[in-house]
Amino acid sequence: MAEHYLFAMANFLLCLVVAFIGVCRLNAMQGGVLLRVQSEYAAYVTSGLISAFQPWWGEWPRWGSIAIAAALLIGLLSSGHAWKRDTPPENATGHAPLGDAHD
Repeated sequence: MAEHYLFAMANFLLCLVVAFIGVCRLNAMQGGVLLRVQSEYAAYVTSGLISAFQPWWGEWPRWGSIAIAAALLIGLLSSGHAWKRDTPPENATGHAPLGDAHD
């Protein structure tokens, strides 16, 4: 049973960080951010919290849950450079005007 608790704690911490980053990025978004980008981060928050608390309904995380949570966290941390100064990247805020397109 101690092994279940160790996996649950590791999964909880990873998922909590994923959810925290998602909340921070949602908070940084202004009205011009695309709905699909807002939905993406809302899904990160929701899935992170659901996965973090899965032992409450009898689903104990194992290596698969840890791997998925770690992959999400690595992806969010890797995209951190695009979110510096708490502003969403340009490609998340809408389409570029066609007049500015370069070949």
